[in-house]
Amino acid sequence: MKRIFLFWLLAGLSLHGAAQAVSESLIQAFSDSYKKEAAKEYEAAINALKPSYSEQSYEINLRLGWLCYSKKDYASATKYYETAIRLQPRSIEALLGYINPLAAVENWNKVFETYQKILSLDPNHALANYRIALMYYYRKDFGNAQAHLQKVLDLYPFDYDSMLLMAQAKVAAGKITDAKMWYERVLLYNPSDSSVRNYLKKL
Repeated sequence: MKRIFLFWLLAGLSLHGAAQAVSESLIQAFSDSYKKEAAKEYEAAINALKPSYSEQSYEINLRLGWLCYSKKDYASATKYYETAIRLQPRSIEALLGYINPLAAVENWNKVFETYQKILSLDPNHALANYRIALMYYYRKDFGNAQAHLQKVLDLYPFDYDSMLLMAQAKVAAGKITDAKMWYERVLLYNPSDSSVRNYLKKL
């Protein structure tokens, strides 16, 4: 019992020490970085953090990944995000950030792989399910596209984008009756959607 108490005491002290490690100068560096970003001065926003850089800081690497992506330095953004992911392998926010520079350089296989990793951490993650459904749709794998869309629609039954993509996947799979039903539900969301009315006329 004493050993368990000692373990939690030391853990508490360790966490307390980690909290203490965030200095006022680092908080100020982040503050300056946010101000420069708001003015779209991305290089200055990056430079505000550089003196405080540590390869062991998840927060700095995550932030630099975003800023480098914003200034279209995709190679550096990828490097910083990879460091953040190494530090926090279960971080969905880092994985989602990592996808941005990958998509910018059209590394679709890596994008697909990263969405799969997100779903291994959170099988019901709505954005990851939708995006991977979209990728399956363009690969003409309509069965998997519908399966991932259904996960989104179970959680967000009236989501416009998911209903529309489901309708299109049903058409592509030859399930016309189902497709009509989904298109009609899309019209409930947006009754003035002329493109959807045109799709219905063609079915």
